[in-house]
Amino acid sequence: MNAPNQLSFLPEDYLERKAQRRTNVICAVLAGIVMAAIGSAFSITEHMVQVAEEDHSRIESEYAAAGKQIEQEEHLEQKQRQMARQADLSSSLQEPILRSIILAQMTNSVPTGVTWLEFNLSSQRKNAAPPPDAKSTAPPEPISFDVNLKVSGVAPSDVQVAEFIRRLSHNGLFKDVNLVVSDEFLQDNVKVRRFQIEMALDSSADVSKLPRTKSDVDNATAQVQQN
Repeated sequence: MNAPNQLSFLPEDYLERKAQRRTNVICAVLAGIVMAAIGSAFSITEHMVQVAEEDHSRIESEYAAAGKQIEQEEHLEQKQRQMARQADLSSSLQEPILRSIILAQMTNSVPTGVTWLEFNLSSQRKNAAPPPDAKSTAPPEPISFDVNLKVSGVAPSDVQVAEFIRRLSHNGLFKDVNLVVSDEFLQDNVKVRRFQIEMALDSSADVSKLPRTKSDVDNATAQVQQN
């Protein structure tokens, strides 16, 4: 036997409206989640942009500080070069080796029996002088000279002249020692050898290592001959 028909007191569209409300709630929740995600992403992006801008500003500041330091170092190096150049120029205006030292070395190198009668020293500038009307802010080049010497004298024979040349050549102060004149003549009915020697001054010689006395020259010459 079939059950009697059940009567419903709910409105006909109640279930449909309930489903619609449920759908609206779900959509609202999903929309809220999406909006929250978008807001969070926007906040994160904005924070990253701010951090990037701060890093950029910091890097620019570091570059500016480094550039200023480099500029200061370059300026200091330029000043040091100018000071060194001025020092070289000042020293070039003075004699590189005192004439008293040159004369002392010449005297100590004279062997027994040799007499030198004339001594001449001349200098010639190596680098050309700038034109008088030249306009330049750069400091002038240090002046350098070639110093040449010429000594004339007499000796009993060629042996003493050769010994004189040997001593001058091994002195350390002289270079390019050459005999340019050598002839024989009578002096008080005695044959003597007249000579003239030319040489150049080695301006780079270490004066502290030069022989101080005639005995030092004799010893140095003896050692050279033994070797």
